[in-house]
Amino acid sequence: MTASADTPPEVASPCVLACVIGQDHGFCLGCWRTLTEISHWHRYSTADKRDVLDQIEIRRAAIQTSN
Repeated sequence: MTASADTPPEVASPCVLACVIGQDHGFCLGCWRTLTEISHWHRYSTADKRDVLDQIEIRRAAIQTSN
């Protein structure tokens, strides 16, 4: 099945199959999502998924900078 010109492309999951939740911050150390974001990913709209991806970059930078 191909997407029509009107349909935005699917946003791929950021999962890297390294699922460990950091106890100090609550984010997955593999994909940097919360448990809620992980469990609801398949329900999110394309815009919601892009918002989560934006948040991931902010989280990763903030946590890596603080370490």
